[in-house]
Amino acid sequence: MVENRNELSSFLSCCLQNNFPFFAYQLPKSGMIQIGVQTDQDLKDYQLLSDLEGENGFVFSPFDAESKHKSWFVRRDINLQASEIDSDSIQLLESYYPEKDEKLPADVSLESSHALYFNQISKMINDLKQFKLEKVILSRIQILEGMGMDCAVESFLKLSESYDSAFVFLVSIPKVGTWIGASPETLLSSKNNAVETVALAGTQKLAGRITDQIKWEQKEVHEQALVSSYIENVFRNHNLTKYKRTGPVTSQAGNVVHLKTTYLLSNGMGFSQLSNLVQDLHPTPAVCGLPKNKALELIREIEEHDREYYAGYLGPIESNGSISLFVNLRSMKVLENQMALFVGGGITADSIPEKEWEETCLKAQTLLNVIRS
Repeated sequence: MVENRNELSSFLSCCLQNNFPFFAYQLPKSGMIQIGVQTDQDLKDYQLLSDLEGENGFVFSPFDAESKHKSWFVRRDINLQASEIDSDSIQLLESYYPEKDEKLPADVSLESSHALYFNQISKMINDLKQFKLEKVILSRIQILEGMGMDCAVESFLKLSESYDSAFVFLVSIPKVGTWIGASPETLLSSKNNAVETVALAGTQKLAGRITDQIKWEQKEVHEQALVSSYIENVFRNHNLTKYKRTGPVTSQAGNVVHLKTTYLLSNGMGFSQLSNLVQDLHPTPAVCGLPKNKALELIREIEEHDREYYAGYLGPIESNGSISLFVNLRSMKVLENQMALFVGGGITADSIPEKEWEETCLKAQTLLNVIRS
């Protein structure tokens, strides 16, 4: 826990209340919260990550690049570590107060009922068999009533204190939305000529066990192998043949575990090549399915809610070309008086609907256990 927790909370609340575009995040295993604030509302959208070469800030991209939702870049005009924040920091913010010209989005009830989820998963399983697809990710929304914007900062701080191995984030963009989460999945990171990504799939409850005691069913092993195969195919398409593969290993994320394979490329690459790699990796089979284009069609057809930025990607980029991008998972969109918690799971032709529903409940509980504590 940061020593100046009260000052940090006040600073982030001030950013929210005064409609600043801003972001706060804690990188995995860093134990340090970084904050960036854009001092005006002149927001920049982008098509390709390469459009942002030389920029310093934070990117926020939707799940579906062809949807109405744009990819956004938030500048890091004010750059602070949590430990640096004091009363002077808030005075600095006050000198930049933007106009409050945008009301919060109205609360919406898009919660997926048990019955709706079962109808969707049954249709999806039939389509998987008919079109011979490997897997498709079905997501749903759980509405948390009475937990809205007033709870956003405290929820973020609780997550940062509980999930040291996740990418914990709070990002707020006027007219776009406010999101918090604790993602276990790296999309792509690059620093000091080292490039890393992961293949993540499969979920189990830890239930007091250590990771070495976890046994995985064939469905989960196969599901994770599909993601690994996809990533390796993307590498081949980019002529990336020299990389270190570690795993699959059991990886803990709160009270659940996943199967994870880590890929490390040590030859480095330019920002344009990183941008092309991100474009081909996203959305990964872990949040979309395989084959990707057909899976995306099914998701658009079957899911009744708008994923918006859930299962998109987000993270900091630096002017020196370093990037730390993560998949927007284990996350919630914050509304005025409620939060919309997004969860999903991989569906195959052999999926059992009740087990898939239970897996989404388990994933939801990883966040709920913390923010309701």
